[in-house]
Amino acid sequence: MTKNKFMILGLLVSLAINLFFIGGIAYRFSSFRTEQTGRPLPPNVGWIVRDLDEQRRGELDPILRQSFEEIGPIRQEMMNAQRQVNELMSAQPFDSNALSQAFSALRDANIRYQELSHEQTSQILGELSEQERQTALEFVQRRGPRDGRDGFRGREGGPGFRGPGGPDGQRRPPIAPPQDPNQ
Repeated sequence: MTKNKFMILGLLVSLAINLFFIGGIAYRFSSFRTEQTGRPLPPNVGWIVRDLDEQRRGELDPILRQSFEEIGPIRQEMMNAQRQVNELMSAQPFDSNALSQAFSALRDANIRYQELSHEQTSQILGELSEQERQTALEFVQRRGPRDGRDGFRGREGGPGFRGPGGPDGQRRPPIAPPQDPNQ
């Protein structure tokens, strides 16, 4: 083949690769916007009490603080394992065995984190009234970003507090604590 035919062939291959990636990005963008499933849960249990009134959040604060103390070390372990994976992916010389071991450690930490997180979520939801659980479910089903949520543990002044507001930056009206029918 002549030099011109190689150049044309190279340009066609390059064009095909570019179109493939552009199509993939367009597909991902369009499918992301049309997904009808709920968004994933936040990385902590603070979302459960985020829309409750201050008094009720105060009542649940000891449980939330205990959950933070229990899950914090596992979360840190998971982040360290992820950092290790990232470093090994770009290490020179590349060591696939070390990377496989790092991925295994990351999976193990992630599974322990998820198990404890699900356990804590069940425990806290068990402390709520039906109406409060419904409010937590509505939070999960809301669309849009979580910017402005009530911080890491869902309480002003709690660990990681970032400010009031929901996905649109507006504070939701508080939900009153459950009423005791015997009063």
